[in-house]
This record gives sequence, C-alpha cells and structure tokens, in this order.
Amino acid sequence: MTRTSTPPTLLQLQSADSVSSQAALLRSLKNETIGHDQRKEIYVKRGIIPVLTKVLTSRKLSGKSVTATVKESSGIKSEEDDACLQAIIILGSLAQGGPAFLAPILASNTLPTLLSFLSSPSCPSFFRLPILRTLNSIADRLPLQSQQKLNKDTRLAELLFSKEHVGCLAQIIGQDYTSYQAQASIELAALLIGKLCTEEAHKTVLADSGVLDALAVKVASFVVAQGFVLPGAEEHVQEPGALGSLPPPAPPSAKLAPILRAVTVIIEHSKWRAEHFLSSPGIVTVFPKQLPEFAPSDIKKGPWGSTYFSGSAVPRHAGISPLESLLPSVPLSPSTAPANAANFPPLGHQGARRRPSHSFPTSFSLFESTSSDDDENCIVPWLLYMVRAENGMVRLMAARLVTVLFRLGLAKKHRVSLLSYLLIPILIRMLDKDYEIPGDDSVEYGGLISATARVKEEAPAVLAALVIDDQELQKHAVDGGAIKRLSQLLKETYNPIHENTKPMWHPDADESAPNSDTQPLECRLGPPGFSPTHCHVMRYRENILKALAALVPFKDEYRKLVCENGVVPYIIDSLKPCPSELPVDPSTLKNTATDGNPTPTLLAACGAARMLTRSVSVLRTSLIDAGVAAPLFVLIRHPDIEVQIAATSVICNLALDFSPMKEAIISADILPVLCEHAHSPNTKLRIESLWALKHVSYNSANDVKIKIIDGLGPGWIKSIITQDPTSALAKRGMEGDVDSSAAAGMSRANSAGEQVDLLNPVEDSQSRGEDLKMTGTLPASKMSLEMFLPDVTRRRKLVLNGDLDQTTQARQDDIAVQEQTFDLLRNLVCGSGASEMIDHLFKEIGQDLILDALADKLRPRTINLPHRRDSSASRALNVPTEILVSVTFVIIHLAASLPWHRQVLLSHPTLLQHLMWYFNHSHRDVRINCVWVVINLTYEDDVSDHDGCRERAFKLRSLGVMERLTSLLDDPDLDVRERTKTAEHLISSLTQT
Repeated sequence: MTRTSTPPTLLQLQSADSVSSQAALLRSLKNETIGHDQRKEIYVKRGIIPVLTKVLTSRKLSGKSVTATVKESSGIKSEEDDACLQAIIILGSLAQGGPAFLAPILASNTLPTLLSFLSSPSCPSFFRLPILRTLNSIADRLPLQSQQKLNKDTRLAELLFSKEHVGCLAQIIGQDYTSYQAQASIELAALLIGKLCTEEAHKTVLADSGVLDALAVKVASFVVAQGFVLPGAEEHVQEPGALGSLPPPAPPSAKLAPILRAVTVIIEHSKWRAEHFLSSPGIVTVFPKQLPEFAPSDIKKGPWGSTYFSGSAVPRHAGISPLESLLPSVPLSPSTAPANAANFPPLGHQGARRRPSHSFPTSFSLFESTSSDDDENCIVPWLLYMVRAENGMVRLMAARLVTVLFRLGLAKKHRVSLLSYLLIPILIRMLDKDYEIPGDDSVEYGGLISATARVKEEAPAVLAALVIDDQELQKHAVDGGAIKRLSQLLKETYNPIHENTKPMWHPDADESAPNSDTQPLECRLGPPGFSPTHCHVMRYRENILKALAALVPFKDEYRKLVCENGVVPYIIDSLKPCPSELPVDPSTLKNTATDGNPTPTLLAACGAARMLTRSVSVLRTSLIDAGVAAPLFVLIRHPDIEVQIAATSVICNLALDFSPMKEAIISADILPVLCEHAHSPNTKLRIESLWALKHVSYNSANDVKIKIIDGLGPGWIKSIITQDPTSALAKRGMEGDVDSSAAAGMSRANSAGEQVDLLNPVEDSQSRGEDLKMTGTLPASKMSLEMFLPDVTRRRKLVLNGDLDQTTQARQDDIAVQEQTFDLLRNLVCGSGASEMIDHLFKEIGQDLILDALADKLRPRTINLPHRRDSSASRALNVPTEILVSVTFVIIHLAASLPWHRQVLLSHPTLLQHLMWYFNHSHRDVRINCVWVVINLTYEDDVSDHDGCRERAFKLRSLGVMERLTSLLDDPDLDVRERTKTAEHLISSLTQT
C-alpha cells in the first residue's frame, strides 16, 4: 500500500453497485478493522465514515418493505439490513479505537441516524443491541477526550435525551426480560443513562417521559424475583396507581446495578423526582403503603352510619415493614432515640422507634401521620438489605440510592444508626488496598478499567454524600479510620502511572501526519485524549477530596487530623490546573503536580481547602506553609466560571480579619478581580465576590475601602441598594410570605460556618451549615399513588415543582445579592475612620439616596392579587429577614458615628417611623438591632452632644419608642431584655423634666 492509496476494500465499497456486494465488502472491512487501531486510523482518513453514513441513511430513507417485515418475523435479515448491521458494528469498532475516533463520528450524521433507527416503531430487533453497544462505546470514551472541561461532551446526551428520541429508552427499558437480547438491551440502555445523564434538564426529561417509571418497574422485577413483595400486595395491584399485576420476576442473570445507577442519577438532588420515583406504579405495586390495621371490636358505628374508633383503639402494627426484621439491630442514635430508651433496644421491629412528638404526649406518638417517618417507602429497608447481602457494584449502587433518599428526607430519622453501623463500615472497607470484587467483570463498565477499580473510585463519593451534614455519621466515619485511609489514598493518586500501551507504529510517516485542514471533519481524527487509567486516577482523586471535605466541616479536631496525616500539600497540589495547552502525547504525563488537574478535581480541591480554612490554627500553620494562596489567586481567573466561584469561596475565608492571608489578598491585586466578578451575570459568583469583599473591608484602612467602592462603582452600588427586595416575589406572582422563618432558611453558597462571630460583625451563627445541606427548602409532599405515565397529574406535579424550585432559588439569589451589598456597606462604615467613610459614601453615592434606600427597605408594603375574585384584594408582604438585619446594622453604625450623622438619621422623614414596625419582629436579630439604634442615637459620647441626644430622645419618644421598649422587657432572649433596659434608661434620663 502506498502512502497516498486508499485501501482496496474501501475503494470497492465506495464504488459498489449492489446491496449484496456492499454487504459482503462491509463484512470484510469489519474483519480488517476490529482490533487493529492502525487500520482504523487509515480508514477514517480515507473516508470510511461518510461511506458508513451513506449506507445507514439509504436504509433510513428507503423505509421498510412488506417482504422485509416477513423476513424479520422469520428471523431472516435482508441484504440491506445486513449491510446496515455491518456498518453499525464497524462504527462501534471505530469508537473502541479511542477518543481520537470520536471527533469524526460526532461530526458526521451517523448518531442521529442510529437514534432514528432506535426510535422507529419498525426498528428490526437485530439492530437494537448493536446500536446500544455502539452508543455505549462512544459514551465510555467521551470523558477521555479532554480532562480540562467541567462537563464531558454532551452532544450525544443532547440527541439521546431529546423529545424526539428519549421515548425509545422508556420502550427498551419497559420491555420484559423475555430473552437474552431483551435483557442486554435493558441493561445497555440503563448504562447509557448512568454515563450520560449529568444535566438537570436531561434528568427532568427522563422523569417526565416515563423512563423513570420504566426503571421503577425493573426495580420491582428484582423485588419480585427475590421474594420481597410485601404480604398482601397482590390485593392492591388493581388499585389506582398500581400496575394491575405483579411485574414478572427478573431472571437470575439480570444485573441490578445498572438499573439502580440510572435511577440514582435521575433523582439525585431533587426531592420531587425522588417522590415521582417512589410513587411510580412499579414501586407502588410491590411496596404498597401500609395502613395501620385495627381489630373489628375497635371500630364502632355511629347513629347515622358513620364509623369511628373506640377510645381504646390501638393499631395492630404502626406501619412497620416486614423487611425490618431482615436488618440487624443496632444501638439507636441519641439524637433520634426517645429519652427513656435503653442504649440497646430489644430485638425485633426497632424500625418504628422515633423521636416522640414535641406537641403531644408520648402516648399519642403512634398516631402521628404528618411526620416524614410515616412516609418512608419500603424500598429503603430493601436497599439496606441489598447493601448487606450483595457485593461489588450492586452493593455500592444500593448504598448510593439509599443515601440519596436519606439526604432528600425520604427515610426515617432513626436510620442514622443503621447507616452508621452498617453502611459506613462497608464503604470504608471498599477503600482498602486488598478489596476485590469476586468475579470481577469489567465488560459491563466498558472494559476500560476493572469493576474493582470502578467501585474504589466511586465509594468515596458515596461516603461524602452520606456524611456531608451529619455530625454523628461523620464521627462514626472518623472513628472507623476514614480520614487516615483517605489521606493515604490521596497521596497514592500522585504515584507515577505505568501505562502498558505504546504509541501506534506507522510504516509511512505521512500516515501518522496531522490531519489536513482541507479534509472534511468526518475524515479528521480528534486529539488523542487521555488514557482510561489517567482519567480513573483523576476521578479517584476528586472523590477522595470530596470525602475529606465532607468529614471535617464542623470539628476542628478532624481538620487537625487531616493535617497530621500530612495530606495538606497534596490538597494544595490538587488546586493546580492543567496547562492551557494539551500535550501532544498525553501518555507522557507523569502524574505529578506540574501536570495539573482537570476542572472537577479543582472544584473538589477548593471544597477541601475551604473546609480546612475554617480552622484558625490550620490556616495559620499548615495552609500557609503549603502555600494555599498562590494557586487560588490563579484559579480566581480560571476560564471556567464554576472554578472561579469555588476559588472565591475559599478566598472568603482567607480574607477574614484573623487570617494572615488578608494582606496577601490586598497586595496581590485581587480586589479588582473580585470587583469585576461582583458585576458578573452569574449570581453565585456575584454573591461570593461580594462576600469576599465584605470580609476584606472589615477593619481595613480607608484607602482599601475606597478602592473597593471605586472598583464596584458608585452607580452599581446605587442600583443594588435601591432595588425592592420584594419585587422579585411580586413579579413571579408568588403569594407566600417571605417571613422570617422562610427567609432565614435561604440556602447560600458561602454561609456555612465561613464567618467568625467574634471577629466580623456581619456574621450570623445561625446560618452555619446551610450550604452543606442537600435537601430542598420546599415542603415535602405526600407520595402520589396516581396512574402511570398517561396520567397527566403526576407529570404536571413534577413540572410544577421543578419550576417552583427554580423560582424559589432565583428569588433567594436576588435577596442574597442585596443582603451582601448592605453587609459590605456596613463593614465600610465601622471601625476606625468610620466617619470619614460615611462622608465619602454620602459624597459618592448621595446622602439622600442612601437614607431613602434604607427607609424604603423598612417600609411596610402590600401586594395586589389581581387573580382573586375581589379585584381590590391585597396582602401584606414582609421584607426578607436577611435584608432587615443588614439594613438595621447599617443604621446602627450611622447612629454610632458623629453627631451630625445622627442628626441626619433623625431628620429623615420616614426612616425612624418605619423602624418602629420591627421592634416586635419574630427574629431576635431584628429586635435587638432596633434597640441598638435607640441606644446609639441617645448615648452621649461627650458633654457637647447632650442637647443633641436629648432632642433625639424626645423625637424617638414621640414616635412611640417607649411602648415598643416596654413590650420587649419580657422578651425570651436575654440579650434583648438587657439591651432594652439600657435603651429605656437612656430615653427616660434624657426626657425627664
């Protein structure tokens, strides 16, 4: 073969004049290419993919003849079908050549054509399995293309999960396990979902299109096969929402792990999708909701025919699942066990135990129906049993799914004990070097890495999700040696990677030359990409960092334990990104710190660093010694916005007043970058940047504060502080109050323990831990037992709740930006030189504008409800508590400044009048801030201000402040009561005649 010649088989195929010769040549070409990467490269450059696309497209356009249908039903393929089948197999073989072959495949029209085959009702059954295998081969190698991006290539996912093609997944997964082909296609379709479904939009589509319900039926098939269907479930199969009959049992050879993985990736991070899964017909059929049964003598009949319970009625069982008896008995958690419970409860159905009601006597606790404990589906104990009984990937996927349900609030509170004693030791055991899966089958996971390596890679991520915001679970994991093992594993991820592969040998230099720019994209190979082992190590490192971060957010002793294991330098090395230019040959990477890390690993490393910076001692010693600041100053300018957000959240902690890094942030010229990011259209980046600027400004010199004001721009500050904090609520048509209880639960990206109360006046200890909670803030709904996919009620509920989630988050983000801006102003006008900064702000932004903005935030307001029958209907709309706290703090500092600043506050026509509304606010911070305003306005700094203080005292008294203070003398908060006494004394002494 000469360097310019085209392989003879390909030449003949390009000029084939009959379908039979085309099929024969394709079969010959298949035999030539399978297992021979060098020939694959030559064939691609010489145009094999356009030829394969033409073969597939011609079959697509010609339709399906009656003769072909008869032949298919007899198991006989036509020559045209045979040619298409060979083309599909060749495409799959090319994809297995590596990531370089994905670029020409994705650039062609082959994937849309394959998916149109798969979605067609007339698709021959012998096409389905090869197409699914080809799609899985592509999905397995997509992450190998580039390690620098946050998300892998989504082109295949966009096609597969489009409305045009997503229905084929429900059809494939929904079929029964009637043959090997059906079983294999079900598992391959589920594997596709597990590999490709990463976007929220795709997860919603899969839930809405019936794929999640189809997966639920498959889970039910395994429950049937294992004999775990609840007793009496057969009597309820005809009820609304059930399947009508028990699903056929799954065969012994069927794999459960792909099904559980697919379910987990769809419902992750969404309580609504999880409830959609639990209310699906498959789950409802095998695990119907158990109702307490009563003895006939307990049911009485009234005079008018209605029935009621006798006064001594007691249910025969309190909703206890028979599956509970299969689980081990463990000591109850002190936080969930009743006060009079023994340390070790008796054997038997301990599953019914839970914390007694705070509203009713203990004797009524059995009848509580509003508790989420009563709504736990029996799939939870079944999954826990699977974790105990199975091994390998099935065990890990069952652990992952039960963790997701627990984190979403769909499991009983007392499950913490079982998770501590059962699940955590199993996950830690998976981190051992000698851990092996019996009968390791790597084919199921693409054949790129072993199943044992895949389990070890994913186990730390499951552990992180399990313990993320639960101190008891964290304690059990640390006591089990998790930090020590994870630290050692993180060090080992920097060991050199020894690859057995060698560069492809080329007999002719021109054959290995780069692709010509004149060739079409379908004939150009992509970048060589990274090896499967390298990508495995990067994902392993990422998940280990996540687990370390999840174990140490609350306990300083745990953070010190991480340092004692010598892992801090490796965390800092993990903050270093990959070079902007990819290496020509990625196999030359030595897996050192200079090789850098992909975006997901950078995000995990930022999370671990942020948790460690919560410790003053660690920040002053280990993190400084390891040089944590330098890589963060690089990451804050990273092209990926998610990395910018993560790096800024770490800098928030480095900028605290006690941190020795604060001066480094100022001297490294990071302030202009933070000010620029505060203008970002990305709300998370805006909030984090404002939060960092807020910390930098506290106790800083006035020149630094002025630099921040100039960087943000007085005009921008004006636009933020003058926005109506309730306008977002009104525009979105939300009728719920943004009261103190609702607003206080706002989830914010950097509000979990980042602040130190004693050193920064902005900090709120009550917000600690909010950014680590994965559960939504929306109320839990009851499980729906409505019909399967054709019923629009379940679908409408799913879409509505998703929209509500987005609207709520958008409203919270709007409030958070304004809150941080007022907090920044607060720190600008406190400390030494505060009066000069107040004058500077009055000059740059405008005295009247600032005071009007503060008064407007306190102004009571209503919202019209035009959709009500009464056109004049309106209701009070409360200002978010976060805004009230921030605004009143600014007023406190203005009132603590020079006498003329106090007089400015007094002379404003409405500000103090509006403040009177909030002395009896439900949140203690708002109440005490109102009292502090009174104290600062009436406190004499020196004798020269006596007359001014007296004038202000009379003004406050005329506004009714004494009545407000009197109402606070019996406040439940001690600090409020004591400050109220001080304020009342000052007013009384100044206004005495």
